[in-house]
Amino acid sequence: MLTESQMAEYRSQGFLLIEDVFDADDIAALRDEVAGLYATEHPGRIFEEDGTTVRGIHGCHTTGALFSRLVRLPELLSAAEELLESKVHVFQCKVNAKQALRGEVWQWHQDYSVWGTKDGMPEPRAVNAAVLLDDATEHNGPLLVVPGSHRNEAIAPWRPDAQGPSGWEADLSAKLEFALDAERMAEVTAESEIRSIVGRAGSLLFFHPCIAHGSGANMSPTDRTMAFVSYNSVDNELRDVPRPRPEFVASRDYRPLELVDGGLIA
Repeated sequence: MLTESQMAEYRSQGFLLIEDVFDADDIAALRDEVAGLYATEHPGRIFEEDGTTVRGIHGCHTTGALFSRLVRLPELLSAAEELLESKVHVFQCKVNAKQALRGEVWQWHQDYSVWGTKDGMPEPRAVNAAVLLDDATEHNGPLLVVPGSHRNEAIAPWRPDAQGPSGWEADLSAKLEFALDAERMAEVTAESEIRSIVGRAGSLLFFHPCIAHGSGANMSPTDRTMAFVSYNSVDNELRDVPRPRPEFVASRDYRPLELVDGGLIA
């Protein structure tokens, strides 16, 4: 259960970092699972521009028991229900690889501008929960956020990158179709400084789908892996769109999640 001060911090800043939620055994188990996913051919496996370095794995909760259990743990699920004041379903579950010396940038963006446009999400009644599977430092491409920028909701206009790939892959590549340009970032940061999310492996981060965020390339010899679960209110069903993204990117399974007993390793 989140405390009142934690809830207030999330609503004010648009993010909340809680240190040391998962122990070393939990993190080791998740890392082993991720290593297996890296090596498994799957349509949700995305590569960096070199075509060989894994950039991300999508739909993880549908491919293995460990991630299926992770999304139902009270540390994540109960907090998401509290923040959204609703029962929730998994909208996305993914791993951001950010591998040592090869992990590329994530341009500045807002999740909801993509989710609303591409997936037909009516309102930003969603929340991201991210588990740090490695220590996040200033040098290995930590997540960057602009505190308070979620209060702007959708930041417009957007400037699509004509050089990026087409289709749903454009939302997951190093050249995002929906990327905030310099003018918009100057406006967003006029009253708030950029914050690096650094912390120990096992920490848990919650952040709002409207907060401006991104990350630089990993310039260190250590990985910076994060497991993301994006929860959506079951009352916020996606509208029909002309070309819906794959289920492993934007799930339309609205069955409310139920908590599991015990920890990650049952």
